[in-house]
Amino acid sequence: MSSSSESRRRGRDQPHGHDAAAKRPRRRQKHLYLVMDDWNMGYSIHKLDVDAWESDAAGIETPRRLPEPAALRIAAPEDRSTAYFASLGNRILFVPDRYIDEDPILIYDTETASLSVGPRPTPALLPLGHIFFVEINQRLYALNPRRADQECSFEVVSLVPRDVDEQDPLCRRTDRWAVESVPAPMPFHRHELVGAHAVHPDGRTVFVSARNRNPGHGGVRKEGTWSFDARRAAWTWHGEWQMPFRDRGYYVDELDAWVGLRRDGFLCSCAVPSRGGAAALPECKLGKKTMFREELDRHVGTPGATLAYIGNGRFCLVECAAREGVAYEDAIDGAVDGCVLHVTVFGLKYDKRGDLETTAQQPSRSYILSRCSGAFPAKMFWM
Repeated sequence: MSSSSESRRRGRDQPHGHDAAAKRPRRRQKHLYLVMDDWNMGYSIHKLDVDAWESDAAGIETPRRLPEPAALRIAAPEDRSTAYFASLGNRILFVPDRYIDEDPILIYDTETASLSVGPRPTPALLPLGHIFFVEINQRLYALNPRRADQECSFEVVSLVPRDVDEQDPLCRRTDRWAVESVPAPMPFHRHELVGAHAVHPDGRTVFVSARNRNPGHGGVRKEGTWSFDARRAAWTWHGEWQMPFRDRGYYVDELDAWVGLRRDGFLCSCAVPSRGGAAALPECKLGKKTMFREELDRHVGTPGATLAYIGNGRFCLVECAAREGVAYEDAIDGAVDGCVLHVTVFGLKYDKRGDLETTAQQPSRSYILSRCSGAFPAKMFWM
């Protein structure tokens, strides 16, 4: 066979460029999922496509309603305690009542838009009032810091691989979840409250900062930061300092730092410390202005604003407040359209002097809410 014939045969055997591209799996587009107590019968999960937003023609942002129908609505009686939500991969996990141990963990799969029933929270996690969750290596680690005077452990929720040899076809297609305890004696004093946490770039270590709720208590440190290595199931002390942000910090590769939001609305970055042991407070930088569009005393919920990292150096800020001209008490009772929800997407970088600054913002959105609970701040997940 001639070389030209062989070349033509190879050309027929191999897919053309556009055919090969068509056969490659499409990368799933991510969306912003907002969990709100904005329904008189319970909670709603709203799905927003922020990458498709366009600027208003006149350049004036007009408040609008959240898109209907909601991705999911969850009925919950008003006489029950507030629910608790967390995320794992492309799933949103929630417990309808954080104080009742009979309630199972419900799992909403955002990829298939399906709802499944998971395991029940373990007694070590109840009540869920002050718990914090962190995802490490596709496993959800949960810890209740308020149980510091007891023998504590991380409770780990994970997805068990499906049994392909299972005879029952219903069992083969159903996700199976497991809950296990990882012994991790708490390093915190019972007066200390966790205020911030962030996952190290290694993907297996979480840093946790706590402060003393009772500074006048003799012999107890004012604040401190530890790290927990999930592989070794061991805590390490790093010093009497705190990470500068509130709640969760996000590692941004382009900045080689954690980024989070302060209570006053300023963004801040924090260099990632060594995992080796005690050290001084890492270098921190503060944004040039507050990111809040509303005054703090107008915020609804605690906290009234939430930050999420959505990749490629971009962040999303969600802020809920009483509308202008509406009294705070009237805004939260649901009698009028008294609340506004601001959703802002922006980039972040260091300027020429090494200071933290925001880059050009994408079009933002403001939504009118007829109900917004002060006891349940908006939750946000990017998946």
